[in-house]
Amino acid sequence: MAEWRAKAKAHDWSLRETVIALGPQRGHVGTPSGLADKFAHFVRHGAVDGFNVTPYLIPDGLDDIVDLLVPELQERGVYRTEYTGTTLREHLGLREPLTHRSAPDRRQAG
Repeated sequence: MAEWRAKAKAHDWSLRETVIALGPQRGHVGTPSGLADKFAHFVRHGAVDGFNVTPYLIPDGLDDIVDLLVPELQERGVYRTEYTGTTLREHLGLREPLTHRSAPDRRQAG
């Protein structure tokens, strides 16, 4: 802890800046525009094909993602603006589910 305090003091970092600079790098921190640039880079270079985004603060952080980050990603063309179907199956391009056997067939099998 003393090492963190010394670095923060030497750089005149706020608590937030200290956490960003010295904390574990398990996520991404930044402005919506900066994050969108970073994520778009990942998409364009084939590093990712989608996003799982969890806000640091819940529920307020969800509003920031929806209202600020998603539009930035859409503007860069790396996040859809509309869906291709009405079900998750259609969005993922999966085939229709198999139909169930009719009632008489089940009785005969049993």
